[in-house]
Amino acid sequence: MSLFEYIAILVSLVLGLSISNTLTKVSLLLQFGHDLKKNWHVLVWSLLVLFTAVGYFFGFWTMYSTRTDISILEFTLAPFSTAILFFLLSQFLPVNNTTLSSTEISEYFLKYKNAFFLCFTLAWLQMFVAINILGLAPAFSLLQKSQYALPLILLLGLKLNTAQHHKQLVGLYAFIYVFQEFIATSIE
Repeated sequence: MSLFEYIAILVSLVLGLSISNTLTKVSLLLQFGHDLKKNWHVLVWSLLVLFTAVGYFFGFWTMYSTRTDISILEFTLAPFSTAILFFLLSQFLPVNNTTLSSTEISEYFLKYKNAFFLCFTLAWLQMFVAINILGLAPAFSLLQKSQYALPLILLLGLKLNTAQHHKQLVGLYAFIYVFQEFIATSIE
């Protein structure tokens, strides 16, 4: 087995757990979210976590599939710590996982949102720092650099305390995230 295959197995396991946790929470929202029309922003955040984790996996593949060596420090700083942050993000995703709860979806989200937004911000910052320190960052166009606004938007989630504000926040985040992904895909 090559070095990439060894590290890909570990990263894939942790990312797989993250994706599984996120999909479980999406299914709970779809199955038991009685007011999902009113609380759609929680579902959108869940889907954005899912797409970001899958996007990271493909980015990881692109960055490391041709590598023949990697130090333990680099492995810990880049792929492994990012995978751990995605796992924690899936755990902190503020979706009530008890089907008999009387807490409304939005109330639960607003009550437990801080760990989620902090972890999501840390995941983005860690990815940016790791790829720049390790020299793995491609040359981004000005439009692609819009992704650097994502951690700032996520930090706003810590301060906002109403469902309406969070709906606007997830709309802004989703617009920038999807926009920069389409830009990156069209350039490649």
